[in-house]
Amino acid sequence: MTSDTKQKIIEAGSQAMVAKSYNGCGLSEILKEAGVPKGSFYHFFKSKEELGIAVIEKSSDDAIQMLRERLSDRSKTPVQRLRCYYEWAREHLLSVGFRRVCLIPKLALEIGTLSPPMQSAVRCAWDQWRSIIAQCIREAQACGEIDSNHDAEKLSDFMISSFEGVLIRVQVNNDIKPIDEFLHFVFEVLISKRT
Repeated sequence: MTSDTKQKIIEAGSQAMVAKSYNGCGLSEILKEAGVPKGSFYHFFKSKEELGIAVIEKSSDDAIQMLRERLSDRSKTPVQRLRCYYEWAREHLLSVGFRRVCLIPKLALEIGTLSPPMQSAVRCAWDQWRSIIAQCIREAQACGEIDSNHDAEKLSDFMISSFEGVLIRVQVNNDIKPIDEFLHFVFEVLISKRT
């Protein structure tokens, strides 16, 4: 048994959960897609729940790496970096035909039916995203781009929650307009520095 086999199972699990949800996909179909026998699965995971946690952690790690890359470009101001991140998300969504490909928000919609360890893994992912965005907001406050009276953590939470809602609307409407409205209201109304 190799770690390559484990990664195949995690990747197949991720694809199945994005396509159908955690509760909507079965272990047999995940293993069939991965080309892995059931006995090999239990060498790496005790249960589907344990696989679910591994899938959440991998998805979170990938998203955090992408977020850090986009928010660490010091050639841009902090607000420019934040806006570029959301503009990148907009272009990405256009390129995939409005299909939701991020697992964490999808699982968040079914969190009430997930086990406590899986709920905890989803919350941990959200908390990490909030902290990274909040740090960029604090940098923007330090250089006068965002009003320092805003609570950085709460503003970060608001931006994440609003954007997730916007992504649902984009899929329902099959139209990018909700993201454009998000960009306008967040960057030109809410956090725009008043002179």
